[in-house]
Amino acid sequence: MKTLITFLVLTAFWIIVALVGCLVAKRCKERGVIRCCVILTAVCCWLLWVSTFLMQLNPLIGPRVDQRIIFGMMSYWENSYVINDDEDK
Repeated sequence: MKTLITFLVLTAFWIIVALVGCLVAKRCKERGVIRCCVILTAVCCWLLWVSTFLMQLNPLIGPRVDQRIIFGMMSYWENSYVINDDEDK
């Protein structure tokens, strides 16, 4: 649910930036060029943000840890499988 809210809020933010830019461009002489630049800027910034957001949401590559470090974490941490298995017996 948090991801959907974050996505919608930031998408709405970039839509508002594009709309405000178009409204401000009405006062200028070169309306078409300024509107194009503002909308293109908002779309590019949104695409950069959404690609970064989606890559962090479901990463393709996870952290790589040596097997000795994993065994050490399992041995010393209280909620690891090794300690929990020993307590049950």
